[in-house]
Parts: sequence; structure tokens; C-alpha cells
Amino acid sequence: MSWVTKATVGGWIAIGCLALGACAGKTADKEESETPELKAAETAQDPNLRPLMVDTTRCTARGTRPQQSDLNHDNRADLITIYAGAEQATLRCKQADFNFDGRLDAYFHFDEKGKLEREQFDLDFDGRIDMGRYYEDGKLKLDEQDVNRDGIVDAWRRYDKGRLLRIENDRDGDGRADMFTYYLAGRIDRIGYDVSGNGKVDQWDHDAARRARLAEQTRETAKAEESGATTDEYVDDSKSKKAADEADEEAGDKKADKKAGKKAGKKADKKADKKKPAAAKPAAAKPAAVKPTAAKPAAVKPTPAKPSGGPKAVKPTPVKPKG
Repeated sequence: MSWVTKATVGGWIAIGCLALGACAGKTADKEESETPELKAAETAQDPNLRPLMVDTTRCTARGTRPQQSDLNHDNRADLITIYAGAEQATLRCKQADFNFDGRLDAYFHFDEKGKLEREQFDLDFDGRIDMGRYYEDGKLKLDEQDVNRDGIVDAWRRYDKGRLLRIENDRDGDGRADMFTYYLAGRIDRIGYDVSGNGKVDQWDHDAARRARLAEQTRETAKAEESGATTDEYVDDSKSKKAADEADEEAGDKKADKKAGKKAGKKADKKADKKKPAAAKPAAAKPAAVKPTAAKPAAVKPTPAKPSGGPKAVKPTPVKPKG
């Protein structure tokens, strides 16, 4: 690196230190503060490589009104809020020291209307930015991450109104994504690979997506059992391949055992059928003959007929004697 490049980078570092609130006591060792920026500048000779650095566009202290807060009462500012404008103050930036080590590790950038438009984080507290997030209309649109901690972006997550759509990974370190993981309803749907290096998917692997889903579910279940908490992480297929392959092998063994059991059962049934004698058909039972019973006529008693039309009996009338 020439002395001109070093001087330019040194100027960037000086501006960054001023923007990060060096007047508030957030100072670090010179070598530690220069290492990430210098390394990123040396590595970023390829235009495709994008270093993750602190954006001082809106987080500069010049011409603004910074407000400093000491949250843990150690006489050092842990939260710096920067406003623009004297009469009508507009929020421009917030800087925070989450682990209280004296170095800023979170930056929140706001647009002209005071809405959050960008975030930057130092996740491992090593003095360099590891993740950047972009917002549109208050919804997460894109985040970029330095997975291998070399200061260069190598993973991107793209969202649609805060809903994860796709994860892009740069596996060969050329600054361009060559593995694309597509999500559907929060689950991995398919994985595509750019083999030719033209930025387009050349091969699809749906089976890898299934293994990744299985590994992700296993990992989430294990974490839920331990702590009950869930985290938002990148899916690393290389780490979960072994567990997924073991699960596939176990499932294949079960299927083979099941098929073998079915075949053995069928053979046993055939042998049993051959050994069994033919079942004798039961003779149909004939109904017993029913003899008809002669119905006896009921005895009828004769009714004596009364004579009709005869003379009626006349009673004699006694005659009294005269005299």
C-alpha cells in the first residue's frame, strides 16, 4: 500500500473517530482502531468486494447538536444522539455502546423525516461492523453480513415488507453471490447454485432444501428445549449436512425393513394357504315337514223353535149367582 493510500485511509479513520463521539471518551487504541479499516481498504481493490465500514454520512458531529447519555454511570457516554437543525431539531443518528467496553458497536441512521433507514452493528464486539440493515417505509428490506469476519460482505438477506424471501451467499469470496436459498412461508423452499459465475442459477437442489429444513427444525427444537428462545440466524447447509444425511439413512433403513417385513408376511401367508385343507361346506338344513291339522267344526247347540200363530189362552171369568 502506498503512502498516499495510507494517508487517505488515515483521514477516513480520523473523520470516523470524530463522528463516533471521541469527545465523549469513546477512544480506543490506535492500532486496534486502524486494523479493520486498513484491512478492508487493502482487500477492497476488487470493485465487487464491498467492505463493511461505519457510515458517517448522517452520524457526523459537525453542524449538529449531539446529546450524550451515560447509562451505566461510568463517566463515559454510552448513547449519543445527534440532531440536525437549531430551531426544529431532526433526529439524524444514534450511536450506542451495548457492552460498555468504551467502543461504539451500534449505529442507527435516520432519514430527513426522522424515520429509521439503516442500522449497523458490531455483533462480536471486535471493533468492526459485522451486519448492516436497510429499511424502506419502516419495513426491513435488506441486510448484509460479514460471516467469515474478514471485513467484506459475503451474505445478503432480502425481504419483502419485513418477510424473508431469499438468502444469498458468496462462498468463493469474489464479492458475488453464488448460492441462493429461497424461502416460502418462512421455510426453505429450494436452493440454487451459480456454477458458471454469471450471477444466475445453473443448478437446483430441492433435496438439499429438504435436508436444510430438517436440520433447521432439529436445531430449533433443541434450542427450544434448552432455553425456549429462538434466534434469527443464517442457515449453514454444510454444518447440517451430516445430521441430515444420517436422518435420511435412518429413514431409508426403516423403509427397507418395512418392505422386507411385508414380503416375508406375504410369503408366510401363501404357505399357510397351501397347507390349510379345503373347508367343508355345511349341508343346507332342510325344514321339517309340517302336517296340516284338520280344523274341527265348533259344536252348534239347537235352539227350540217357539210356535207362532196359535190361539192365546183365555182365562175363565167367574160368574156370580143371582139372587
